[in-house]
Amino acid sequence: MAKVTVDGVEVEVPAGTTVLRAAKQAGADVPVFCYHPGLTIPANCRMCLVDIEKAPKPLPACYTEVADGMVVRTKSDKVKATQAAVLEFILLNHPVDCPVCDQAGECVLQEHYITYSAKPSRLDTDKVGKPKAKILGPTVILDAERCIVCTRCVRFCEEISKSNELTVESRGEHSEITTPEGVELNNPYSLNVVDICPVGALTSREFRFQKRVWFLDMKDSVCTGCARGCSVRVDSHKNKVDRIVPRYNPDVNNYWMCDAGRASMNSRRDKALTLGVVPGPNDTTREAPALDGLRAIAGWLKESHEAVGIALSASLTNEDAYAWARLAKELGAKVYLLKRAGWQGDAILRQADRDANDAGVRAILTALTPAFGDAKQLVKDAPSLDTLIVLDNEIAPDSALVGAIADIANVAVLTDLAGKLSDAATVVVPLTQVHAREGTVVNFAGWVQRIAAPLKPAVTTVTPIAAAANLAHAVLGHGEHALALDFTEKTRAAELFDRLAAAVPAFAGLSYTEIADHGRSLPQDGVLAPARSHVNGTPAWEPDPVSPTYHRPFHLRRGA
Repeated sequence: MAKVTVDGVEVEVPAGTTVLRAAKQAGADVPVFCYHPGLTIPANCRMCLVDIEKAPKPLPACYTEVADGMVVRTKSDKVKATQAAVLEFILLNHPVDCPVCDQAGECVLQEHYITYSAKPSRLDTDKVGKPKAKILGPTVILDAERCIVCTRCVRFCEEISKSNELTVESRGEHSEITTPEGVELNNPYSLNVVDICPVGALTSREFRFQKRVWFLDMKDSVCTGCARGCSVRVDSHKNKVDRIVPRYNPDVNNYWMCDAGRASMNSRRDKALTLGVVPGPNDTTREAPALDGLRAIAGWLKESHEAVGIALSASLTNEDAYAWARLAKELGAKVYLLKRAGWQGDAILRQADRDANDAGVRAILTALTPAFGDAKQLVKDAPSLDTLIVLDNEIAPDSALVGAIADIANVAVLTDLAGKLSDAATVVVPLTQVHAREGTVVNFAGWVQRIAAPLKPAVTTVTPIAAAANLAHAVLGHGEHALALDFTEKTRAAELFDRLAAAVPAFAGLSYTEIADHGRSLPQDGVLAPARSHVNGTPAWEPDPVSPTYHRPFHLRRGA
């Protein structure tokens, strides 16, 4: 351990700690551009220069390691003059048309200029011009005149995606981030370079100039695109999801997420069902809200409980799966677990298993309905079933299930997306879309996280919990079966999670509150692991211990 004094505050840090992290621990803010905690340290922007006693000149705090007895000053006149000079140098050729820049509101250069300089330019010659709106690939556009050559994007492609599409071309003030001839930025993680760009140089082709960030409602959530369950932030406005960005979680996805995860969640924005389908007169069908579909299903169930199947998606939340497993148990229905089609996984984040909560749903079914089957078993049982209720619609495209349900008299699909099963169903009940309902999921490694609900649900839809409660009331009434259910249509996910934790051994000891923003691991051998409140000495709730960007625009970070 080394004792270091930063701006008069003494802190003790492990040997090898950078001055930057020591300063953060001492409560001092040191500005950076090129530094990113998930990448190597080039120390090329010089914005983090600090005054170290006995050192002949200012040193980069991001790269310099502490020594016992070191005295650091981050606010001396020498440091202030250096910071102002660095900013003036960076702004020599950087356009100052901030009002029309796509990064306005979350630009690090904008914030640093206000905080550490705020001086007029002395430049009396024309700025060096660079390409505008240069398409780097299918997802990213470069405004090279805004680039400050911090090389975060280059290092990401070298160190994380290992695809090496980006490079620095030319020297001095003509330096430019670009792709080699014949190469485009087209790797499965390409949009991460937009996330980590500290200025408005790299922009998303989908989100570019679509929305000012200060209009966005930002909620922490989880990507449901695969079994990784990346921690994300959902940005929405006027009840519409505008973008998905990764949220730092050292136990799940670090600082990154894949492009397909963003796309899988965005697709629900444009394709969500708001009306379902129910039988009409003379063998016709008509569009109808969720309650009409639930009445039709209740009618089937009142006629017979004997040959009922309930198929649950492995991507349902724990609360949804618990509610339907309880209902299935009371109805005496056969239960099946359906899987999505897999995809190509990788060694970075993507899991081959595309189901968001296979571990959680299996644990719940094992505890409540241990005789549950899979899609193959459902195909075998289909001829003996009179009624089949399916929750969710994303199944393997080559599944024989679509053909098998043709033999079942009554088929209902509860889903927020149209698909092959709903096309073959007698009744379709529109579920509240994922972004409008809360819950928890468990990833492939047993990490439990909370899903947020940034959107308001359509009034014609219903949540899976409310649907289960509605059917229980309609079919089982107020008798002993109904009393056995521990939820109603108004039961919140937080309440239901605590009840399922008491009923399902795999969740024993967990509470919705304890999961918090970064999640908790499932208990191992009945023992709940302690909360991981710190990571390498850094509080886990600070996604990036030093950089002002990850990922909270200034109007929110300043408490405005």
